[in-house]
Amino acid sequence: MKKFIIPAFVCLAVQFGFAQNATDMSTPKVSPNGTINFSVMDNAPQLSGCENAGSVQQKNKCTSDKIEAFIQNAFNKDIARTIPNDTKDNSVYIRFIVNKQGAVENVGVRTNNATLKKEIVKIVKTLPSFSRGTHKGTNVDVSYAVTLQADRLLRNAVKN
Repeated sequence: MKKFIIPAFVCLAVQFGFAQNATDMSTPKVSPNGTINFSVMDNAPQLSGCENAGSVQQKNKCTSDKIEAFIQNAFNKDIARTIPNDTKDNSVYIRFIVNKQGAVENVGVRTNNATLKKEIVKIVKTLPSFSRGTHKGTNVDVSYAVTLQADRLLRNAVKN
């Protein structure tokens, strides 16, 4: 009997020792600089025309699509033609903050091509104003993240 009880007790002790505390998913994580991720807040900032797009997911997709279209339309065609399109990882990661007034700030872009990065940073800084983001009735700074594919972006930029 001791051969069964002692290992069972050890297993229970290990289980409880490594158990994680439950987290409250209804409370969005606030970054150290005070921003909230757009996907977890009550009323995320939207670009004009997306406010009445339907569900929260549809509104967020509408805004992401408008951001991508804005970048493609504003991209300098001459620069797009000079950027080689043969990179293995052609993802472009864009992050920025929409402040309490709806303006874009703190733009960051990660990609393998410095020319592409410079052009996208310049364009994202000129995005039109967003509606104000609110959480629990208070205007808040909101962090946005968008991932684009460089080959599609460049191909569409040259077409436009």
